[in-house]
This record gives sequence, C-alpha cells and structure tokens, in this order.
Amino acid sequence: MSTTLNQVAAALSGPPEYVVRSPGRINVIGEHTDYNGGLVLPAAIDRSIFFAARRIPENDWQLKALDIGQEATLPLPVNRPGARQWVNYLAGIGREFQKLGYTLPGLELSFGGDLPAGAGMSSSAALEGGIAFLLNELVQAGLGRVDLARLTQRSSNEFLGVPSGIMDQFASLNGSPDGPLLLNCTTLDYRVITNKLSDHTFLLVNSLVSHDLANSEYPVRVAQCREALRAIQVNYPDVKSLGATTLDQLMDISDTCSPIAMQRARFVVRENQRVIKMVGALREGNADLAISLLNETHAGLRNAYEVSCPEVDYLQQQATRVFSGSAVGARIMGGGFGGCTINLVRRADAADFIDFIKNAYHREFGRWPDVYPVTLAAGTNFVPVSSTPTGHSG
Repeated sequence: MSTTLNQVAAALSGPPEYVVRSPGRINVIGEHTDYNGGLVLPAAIDRSIFFAARRIPENDWQLKALDIGQEATLPLPVNRPGARQWVNYLAGIGREFQKLGYTLPGLELSFGGDLPAGAGMSSSAALEGGIAFLLNELVQAGLGRVDLARLTQRSSNEFLGVPSGIMDQFASLNGSPDGPLLLNCTTLDYRVITNKLSDHTFLLVNSLVSHDLANSEYPVRVAQCREALRAIQVNYPDVKSLGATTLDQLMDISDTCSPIAMQRARFVVRENQRVIKMVGALREGNADLAISLLNETHAGLRNAYEVSCPEVDYLQQQATRVFSGSAVGARIMGGGFGGCTINLVRRADAADFIDFIKNAYHREFGRWPDVYPVTLAAGTNFVPVSSTPTGHSG
C-alpha cells in the first residue's frame, strides 16, 4: 500500500504542526561493510515516509501507521519494547531522547509513504530517522544530522536488539541529490561523489521476497565477523575493524579462526576494496568497471557471505547474462535474504530491460516484480505545513 503526503496529514484529528519527509536509500556498493567499520556508497532516494504530527495534552503517543492500517497508543515515558515492531522503531528513538534527559511531549502522529517495507530500501531507517528528526526539533535538542544518525543506530542496537551498522540511517538523514555518499563507517567522515555515468541509470527490481533482519541470519554474520576481528587483533592490536584489515593480515590468522568466519571476513575486506574502485568508476564515467564491480559483489554475497536467495539470484542472472540490450551490472542490495536487486543499465535500454525482467520473473515465479527507477534526493527534512491539507479526519 502507498500513502500520499496529503493522506498522512489528513489522518490526524486536527491540523498538523509538523510534517517530515524521511527518504529511503539505495547502496551502490559496500554491503555488510558498515557494521564492520568499512566504506559504503549509499544515497537517499525520492521514495519516502511522511510524518504528520501535532502535540496533544495526553501523556502518550497516538500512532497511526497508514500503510499497514494499524493504530497504537504508546504511554510515556517509554520503558521497554512492546509486541509490535513498528511501534518499537518509534519508541526506541523516544527512549534515546529520554536517556539524554529530555521529556517527550504527547503526540498524535500519523505516517506513511511510497517506500516498500522489506525491499532493501531501508524503510526501517527512514522510520527511525524521521521520528528522530522530529523529536530533535520538538525537544530542542539541537543535535546535528551525524549525531542523529548515531542516536538512531543506538536505538536499533540496544532497544530493538538488531546489531546493524550506521549506513542506512546516515544515508537517509544526510543524503544529497548530487550523488552518493562515500562514508567511512568508523570515523563517519563522508563526501558526495559525482556520478559521471550519464548514459546509465540505476533501477531497483523488487523480488517481493521480504526479510526480517532481527530474526534472520543477519546477526549470525555480525558474530562471525566479530570472531574474525578478535583473531586479527591478537596479532594486530591496532586494527580496530575489519574495514581497516588487509588480505595479508587475514592470511596470518587462517590457523586461529574458524573457516566460516574467515570466509565472511575475506568478503568484507574485498568489498571494502570494491567501494574504492567504484568511486573511481563513477568519477571517471567508467561503466564497464562499475558493471564488473556490481557483479563481483553479488557473487561474493551469494557464495562467500551467503545472504542471497533463489529469487534474487534469478533476477541477477537474467539481468547480467540473458538480457540482450547491453551489459548490465546487478547485485542484491540491503541486508539480504530477499528484497531488491540494484541494476546499472544504459538509459537507452531501460524500457526494454524493465519489460524483459518483469516478464522473465513472472514466467519463473508466477509474480510480477516491482521495478523502481532511482532518483537521488536530499536527506530528511521538514515539509512546509502550508503544503498539506487543512482538513482532517475526526
């Protein structure tokens, strides 16, 4: 289900005082390197979650999740996670502001948008970043966007128990329409990278296979990478993350680390190197190199990191080996186990590619995949209340 900004605003029982747009994100390359302190290349996109809010005298949050047709009341102050995960994403952010010493105001809050859940575009990070951006204004905390990203990651890690990195929330909050962000997930230094692949475009193809990172193999991969890092630090105590590790250093621990942890770690180190190469490809307009890097990443995610699935592998294989329009780079995007592929396609071939990939997937699995053209966008921002309807539902 997709919800418009006007529908979100009209769902309140009175005119909204605040309206926030919080975008989803793509990640060009650099998968599973974020929680390993490595490099990533994400970008905010023009698909978003919208929040409309008004303060109320009651000491609770009255929540309306329009996309899933659910409502909930969250008593304040926030104490512990509840039964519904979508409420917990919001509650955890509130809890973080409480820990900083702020008293949360009573709110009526509605939200929804055109960002599909479970597709790898990080609707959860958009949810977290949007409410954090709103609360930062409401309680006058004065936190900058980088600090808000840190806050949202703490909420995911500690309140939700999801051992995620910071990339998704950081990209949603700090994105630029001018290009993807080269982000160092250890230092949080970042810069916008100019994309000179003007003859090519990115397309997302949604396998419609959803995933739940909190209950999947994702935490297992995190633990395996931590095992490898501990082994590395025995010989190289100054190495603080796998993102700062070399392949030669990995070879030194081959006898002291489990084979599966070594396999995961090798992928992370090689993926970190691919991020650096992709920055050069974008800046130079080298489509052949960019395509090769995307395909290498998918092979690594499928074989070494083992986070793909048959449906996504099929989409990638059809895109790169069968589509006759031109060379295509494709890989699974996001945490894995479903979601989207990100495809680099010549603009002149985009329409033919979309028609081909949709029909091929339907023939194989009996479902029509969703295809999303990608437009880069700015990070989380306030929308002028004057642009929303003054009428409301009672």
